[in-house]
Amino acid sequence: MDPVRYEDYRSTERPDYQEELDAVVAQVARRTRASVEREAVGRAVRTAHGKTYGLLRATVTIGDNRGFYEQGIFARPAVHDAVVRYSNGLGHQRPDHQLGAACGMGVKLFGVGGPSLLDDERDSGTFDLNLINNDVFFANTAYDYMVIEDLFAELPEALVDPVRRKTWMAEFLTRRQTLTDPGSWLWDELLAMLSFTSVPRRNLLSYTYNSMGAFRYGDHIAKIRTVPTAASLALLTHQIVDVRADNEAFRRTLVAEAAERDHSFELQVQLNTDLARMPVDNTSVKWPENLSPWVTVARVDIPRQDIGGDDNLVAADATSITPWRSREEHRPIGEIQRVRQEVYRRSSIERHRINGQQRREPVSSAQLLG
Repeated sequence: MDPVRYEDYRSTERPDYQEELDAVVAQVARRTRASVEREAVGRAVRTAHGKTYGLLRATVTIGDNRGFYEQGIFARPAVHDAVVRYSNGLGHQRPDHQLGAACGMGVKLFGVGGPSLLDDERDSGTFDLNLINNDVFFANTAYDYMVIEDLFAELPEALVDPVRRKTWMAEFLTRRQTLTDPGSWLWDELLAMLSFTSVPRRNLLSYTYNSMGAFRYGDHIAKIRTVPTAASLALLTHQIVDVRADNEAFRRTLVAEAAERDHSFELQVQLNTDLARMPVDNTSVKWPENLSPWVTVARVDIPRQDIGGDDNLVAADATSITPWRSREEHRPIGEIQRVRQEVYRRSSIERHRINGQQRREPVSSAQLLG
């Protein structure tokens, strides 16, 4: 099947969208300010991906792509300096055994031509990929995000408590009783959320990381992911991440693995070939691979390096990753992607202000990591 044309996708905006978005942004700002006391680490913490595991130098090599895949920044072979940031998905600074296994991989490319979609840094030259180790997301509208973000502040305790678990899931499913018709309950979103609880705790370099949301891919629409190369996966020596034996198991494993050898990932895209069966506005539904396979368009190489110092965590914490640090040819699409644009931007501004960090895009991995 030929891929869907980007121009055939019709974006819609609900009448209450802006009001709901403003409420989400205000809620995230409040939670960011409250995180200084809540997390007790002497600084503001992200409301999602709060715990950093490391920041690594990398290189992204774009291949000689042809046909439908010769689009946007992937239209011509190129080599880009880059960094990769690993983090936990929850907005807490806690021992790993008190956090789930949902982890993020943020990739920042340098030296990418063209104006950024972010108005306050049009000429930054950076391009971000915001990925997580699952293929579905649990919110699809601004209002969903507002309610679910508030519920997620109770995790992981809410799902451990047998009494609260039942009421918590009922609140999630009915969006805190605002959805009265069972046909409108958040079934897809609940199943997507529960799928995160089955993610095993493994070496951060062994996961597949997904965009979950859709993007424009030049003339088409796509999702993006990274997959460890077979050779890189075979050479991993720290397969088990024992969070009960080590409160910082994810970071220590990443530090050890990074110091021992090079690692590599394939950067792949899945083109949309059917808007009905591969919905853009419902990120809780996996796009079937039998309708469209994943195709490698670039490679991410992480050279052997030492990331064990505290300065690495400081650099990682100050590094901003957002799917909207992109180009018009790769514009994020769908309501939840639009929500992320303003939420991520305002959250970053508030966090950097509280922490006294300069909010400016770096020009190279060397500037970040020395």
